[in-house]
Amino acid sequence: MANEIQNIPEGFKMTELGPLPEDWQVVRLGEVVETKSGGTPDRGKPEYFGGPIAWVKSGELNDTEVKFASESLTESGLKNSNAKIFPKGTLLLAMYGATAGKVGLLGLDAATNQAICAIFPYPHLLSDYLFYTLIHLREDLLNQRYGGAQPNISQTIIKNLPIPLPPLPEQRAIAHVLRTVQQAREATERVVAALRDLKKSLMRHLFTYGPVPIAHVGAKHVSPLRETEIGPLPEHWQVVRLGEVVSVGPSRTMREERLFVPFIPMSIIPENGIFISRWELRAPEEVRSGVTVSEGDFLLAKITPCLENGKQGIVRGIPGGWGYATTEVFPIRPKDELNTEFLALYLLQPEVRQDLAAKMEGTTGRQRLPKSVVLSLLIPLPPLSEQREIARILQAVDRRIAAEEAYARALGDLFKTLLHDLMTARRRVPVAAIEILGARQCLAPTAIKTIQSRTGHDAL
Repeated sequence: MANEIQNIPEGFKMTELGPLPEDWQVVRLGEVVETKSGGTPDRGKPEYFGGPIAWVKSGELNDTEVKFASESLTESGLKNSNAKIFPKGTLLLAMYGATAGKVGLLGLDAATNQAICAIFPYPHLLSDYLFYTLIHLREDLLNQRYGGAQPNISQTIIKNLPIPLPPLPEQRAIAHVLRTVQQAREATERVVAALRDLKKSLMRHLFTYGPVPIAHVGAKHVSPLRETEIGPLPEHWQVVRLGEVVSVGPSRTMREERLFVPFIPMSIIPENGIFISRWELRAPEEVRSGVTVSEGDFLLAKITPCLENGKQGIVRGIPGGWGYATTEVFPIRPKDELNTEFLALYLLQPEVRQDLAAKMEGTTGRQRLPKSVVLSLLIPLPPLSEQREIARILQAVDRRIAAEEAYARALGDLFKTLLHDLMTARRRVPVAAIEILGARQCLAPTAIKTIQSRTGHDAL
């Protein structure tokens, strides 16, 4: 204890939550808030549901603003239950089951069910600050859960939770910084979702019209479409069976002796992927079963649910040019007239996957795709130059998606770091800077510029 006291930074004091600034308090949540819970109308009376009153359930709390409710109540449903209408901005905390500990800020006036605790802070505690405090202290709440298979948090546990309480200006500053990073991450996630939708639309367009700008569809200089066994395609495209333009089966390669060989298990093969550039290095005697694969082979999962989930990829950069893969894949090697990336992208289309999955054979849970089905699959075969251009366009979108996903992860990591550091005062926000510059001084200039450029607004 003496050593702990000696290590307290100047201007800090020891509390039950650890060292905190001298001007911060530690209070029980029940000392600074009021709590209320909602209710559920009788499910046996349909006249209680489908009215004008939004009704939020605990599954809709996900540490963000709650902007909609999946169900609604009628006036009679509200009156005949413990449900209560809470105003926009109310802080909600899930108390029961798998969602226990999740929080949300109401983005609309709404009623709630009994699995949610509505929290109303007193004037010297900001809802926005408490919102992030409860995310930070979630494990402390969850460690006190009680019950069986679906443990719960009671209002008593919530009210007894000790929380750090900085002065009001610093609460506002902390919430501002965390909200800015959280909003930047959410904006990036929306960009990712939009890009995924764009890719789906592009795939439908490119595999129907080819690499033709949408505005040029129907123009005289663009090849007209013709009806084929797999739908409308440009007149100059062919339709072939996959077996005509690929070979399927283990790679035939010279296998020199090695201390370790690359092995690709199913767990490493990506879902909805294009390339496989990871593997395990195993001693040869540890590879008890597997199919030989070579650099450039396209691996297609053949067992349920891996096939349906889109597990596939082109082997790229494998040490020594060859290795082994799980026996639950088909190694596919396109001939000269078929581009491997084009094939991989074509097979990612949901309707193609569904068609293959419908032809799987075997017992439930262990169904596999027969090789004969793969060989007989009809695919479009554009000129090689068009195949490459289609693959180039779609892979450019994939690269943008990957970059935005990486940025979203980085913002998520930044949020976690700031949440811990700000709530424990390891990092303090310059309150004067908050008042004057809106928290510009709280993040590195490079981070500010990056967030602004990614989100399209002067968030900081």
